[in-house]
Amino acid sequence: EEPFMIDFVFQYNCTMNYAEDRLDRRARSSNDAEGGAATTSGSLDQDLNRAHKVLHCADYNRVSLSRDLAETIARLCVGDTNKIGTTPVSTNVSPEKALQLLSTVNSLRELRAAHEHAGMTLRDRGSNRSAVFHFGMAWQSCHWIEKIKRVLGVNCHDSVTHGDQKKSHQECEWRSVGDYAQMAEFAGFPEVGVLALLLYRAGGSLKLPVMTTAPSAKEEGNNNCGGEENQTKTTYGCGCGIIGCGVSPCYLPFSSTSRHISRILEAFDSVKQSGNVDVEDNIFPSASDVLAQIAVMSRKPHFADGPMLSMNQFLMRRIHLDVPSILQFWDEGSLTVNPSPLTTDVSPECLRTFPCVLKLLLVKLLYSSPLSGSFLCLACYSISYLAAVLPPSSKEGRELAKDFKSHWAYFVFIRSLVLGERVKKHRVDRNTCQSPVWDEVLLKPDDFRGGKNWRNVATEYHFHQYLQNILEKCEKMEILSPHQFQCSLPSVIIYHPTALSTPYAPLYVVGDSHVLSLAWQTICIDLSEQNLGTEGGMDKVYRTAFPFPATGIKAWHFRSSTQFFTHYNLHALLQRLPVPMTKTDSAKNRVTIILSAGEIDCREGIGGALLQGYYTDCNDAVERTVTQYLRSVSEIAEEYNLQVLLMPVAPHAYRSEKNGKALGRAKRRHRCWFWNEILRRNLKHEKARQLIDSPNHHYATKNSYNNVFLLDYEEKLRHPDRNSPVGYVLNRRYNADYTHVNSAIVPLLERSILESGCDMTLI
Repeated sequence: EEPFMIDFVFQYNCTMNYAEDRLDRRARSSNDAEGGAATTSGSLDQDLNRAHKVLHCADYNRVSLSRDLAETIARLCVGDTNKIGTTPVSTNVSPEKALQLLSTVNSLRELRAAHEHAGMTLRDRGSNRSAVFHFGMAWQSCHWIEKIKRVLGVNCHDSVTHGDQKKSHQECEWRSVGDYAQMAEFAGFPEVGVLALLLYRAGGSLKLPVMTTAPSAKEEGNNNCGGEENQTKTTYGCGCGIIGCGVSPCYLPFSSTSRHISRILEAFDSVKQSGNVDVEDNIFPSASDVLAQIAVMSRKPHFADGPMLSMNQFLMRRIHLDVPSILQFWDEGSLTVNPSPLTTDVSPECLRTFPCVLKLLLVKLLYSSPLSGSFLCLACYSISYLAAVLPPSSKEGRELAKDFKSHWAYFVFIRSLVLGERVKKHRVDRNTCQSPVWDEVLLKPDDFRGGKNWRNVATEYHFHQYLQNILEKCEKMEILSPHQFQCSLPSVIIYHPTALSTPYAPLYVVGDSHVLSLAWQTICIDLSEQNLGTEGGMDKVYRTAFPFPATGIKAWHFRSSTQFFTHYNLHALLQRLPVPMTKTDSAKNRVTIILSAGEIDCREGIGGALLQGYYTDCNDAVERTVTQYLRSVSEIAEEYNLQVLLMPVAPHAYRSEKNGKALGRAKRRHRCWFWNEILRRNLKHEKARQLIDSPNHHYATKNSYNNVFLLDYEEKLRHPDRNSPVGYVLNRRYNADYTHVNSAIVPLLERSILESGCDMTLI
């Protein structure tokens, strides 16, 4: 009955699971020839054309939800718009109207499948701007499918179980909103992904999935959808012919002025710590206190109240948290939540229960968003609850680690950064010197949540007004011409510096997930050590590390010829940096960033069976990759007027050899060692060392790559290990999750900045 949708699901399971390595290695094999790249590009083009075959159809209006039909659904749902669940709406629908609604459901399924197909393909070819549009349209289609099914009295199994994730035929709106939120992050707008997830939980309504075609090159009378020669062709957007595709830097499937969005935005302004509630000792719990409570709960797993309520009672005994229920996404109904008198709150029965994977995704977006403020505080609050409910040894934790590996890995990493590691008092040798973000953010409320910011100006702006401004700009972005869309990365919405609520001026940290190791930490550069006092007489410079993560990016993706979502994401983030964008040789206008990449290349991008025939050996692959990486970074520094400080690839932590992965880890350790050696060979010069020892080296030393410098602290992370092929592993005091380092590296990074030879006047 639904040939395209069923065929699409089969195609998705078989061929749409593109791996980064597959794309990268085919591209590498075609540096001098077009064979490998043409194969991958051809597959992507075929997939995209297949989706366009449905979206180009002249009779496409039959798969759109007409406004009169939507109004009918709205009338039938009167009084039920705020109630969320699977209970069907009790209505009397005429047989004729029921048949029309059933036909619409089938058409929307076909539409959703086509949009998802287009979105996945556009993501894999690096067209993030169009991909987020199609994922948004897929979410809209799924949203209205469920509305119609409820009108017809059909149970909407919007399941939150792991088993339903594998049922591709089933409409699950939570899957669609999760795909859209992650694509919004890849488009450079994690804050939009946050609002989308919270809107879904609050039961908000979406726009109608009505498509309007752009003018095509053919006559309007040609409406044949049967043959490829008769397909209408357009240069608009991705070629789908729909007005709106690729127009906004981040397409919004919802209205920026909807009632639910307004409530969510206003709720963020109310996230605050009320320190005048004294029950026991009037001391906000530290990260070590939270870890101690989790340890007590793990020894007594049979709490009558459950881990969620037990953690809530522990926190409330110490301090009152005024977080509106509309933002308490970690709650599954176990907390006794009384609606706040705030107008931003909603009753608990009106809120959906989040699947665990959406909770993990939302934590990541909140924590890694450069907006800080209420986003960062909410992320820290949620970690305390989720760490109690989802311990790694639990059944849910093991299932998430298996089914959603990357999301779970991010959660474990962020949990380690926020709460740190619990060390017993007698284990002095295990002290990590890590500074938990929980303590930095929640124990110093004047720094991140109020008072004065780094410009010494009162932060009186309203968080929701700033977010509202971003949403309105996304909606009102002018339509680009086809030439502008195809020939350049479109302009995006820049973060406003006054909205960054931190105690010190920002130092932007851009790159892969390793940038989160420095996120929200205070970096202190002691200029007096090298006689580098500033003109104002300051001996120390303080900066707050702002994360701009480009999830999954490899060093190989920095090439200008890369067509992958990570490359677009990187440039979208760089364009959103609140820095001067004019090209100039003046050092005064150049801005310093810390850049991280290369660990994923060493872990999974270099080596293996496909290496044969592309390079002489693995060392050759590493050397060429690093050389291309440095050349690309130098070009980016010139394009965006930056001074770039490169982070090395940290050694991998000790892992047992009993699980059968010893050989792969040994090769990885050698690749990491050689990677860092190549960086030193290219960026660490004797001239730099001489100038470091001389007084007043305010200005940068010269190397082969302009405005690119190495933060050479990797050797200080090593711990001797005779079983390692390189003779060392990561010192465990710097270990966060066996892949990333923790914030204990900050003192090493501070010293390496002084020794890098960079222009200190730009820090």
